[in-house]
Amino acid sequence: MNEISALPSLNDLLTQNPNLRPNSQAERFAQNFENRPSALSSSDSVGAPVQLDRTAPADRVTAPGFAQMFEKFIQGVDQKKKISAKETQDLILGRSDNIQEAVVKSQEAGVAFNLMIEVRNKLVDSYKELMRMQV
Repeated sequence: MNEISALPSLNDLLTQNPNLRPNSQAERFAQNFENRPSALSSSDSVGAPVQLDRTAPADRVTAPGFAQMFEKFIQGVDQKKKISAKETQDLILGRSDNIQEAVVKSQEAGVAFNLMIEVRNKLVDSYKELMRMQV
């Protein structure tokens, strides 16, 4: 018995580790990999054809992308700005007498905006650095 056949199967490894959650693609890969005759066991055997995953790459992504994450971040900053403007307007028109709340909301909006500008600057710098790289 050779050393490769003595190793546990991919399905065994996936089921033993509770942190790994095998999905249908991993199960399909494991089945294709384990059902294929090994090239090491016999030199004249031909491997079974591997089924290709024909789903579009965008359909396979389950986590939100960077664009969606950054868009939510910008929407959060915009929401803070709107809340700050409403608190300030209520204070000026006499609908509210809570000066501290208006100042705190204004400062929160300012800090969030400055953070957004700094993140944007870092992204632009990173993009420029990538464009300067020689391929």
